[in-house]
Amino acid sequence: MRSDYKNILVPVDGSEQAEQSFKTAVEIAKRNNAKLHILYVLDTRNVSLSPEYQPVTTGMTDHVEKQFVQEMVKYATEAGVETQETITNGNPLTLIAEAFPKEYDIDLIIVGATGKGAITRALVGSVSQYVVKHAPCDVLVAR
Repeated sequence: MRSDYKNILVPVDGSEQAEQSFKTAVEIAKRNNAKLHILYVLDTRNVSLSPEYQPVTTGMTDHVEKQFVQEMVKYATEAGVETQETITNGNPLTLIAEAFPKEYDIDLIIVGATGKGAITRALVGSVSQYVVKHAPCDVLVAR
């Protein structure tokens, strides 16, 4: 694990685990004077398996998700952390572990050990497992 990070990715899904991993990410970003990339992915694996992502257009996402992400941005900003938020749709596995780190030169991903999708996790494996195995950078799994 590196001793300094410049671009930290924290995927969030509204779960308690994601909230804890987000708070951990804010503290690490603050200590490293790093930019914190907050990513919310609307899971469309049954529609497309493309690792490319497209920003969610108006009307495709629920107001609650935008408000949830904005609250996280406010929390991080008040802690003195520069942020960038993205709400997109696609395959969370490949977006979190592959496409997003490549696009934004991510050097650390902080992911919760579990998230919202218990059924999906049982069928296709957890997002955190996939990220640990496929990410091109350090990964911290927060409990």
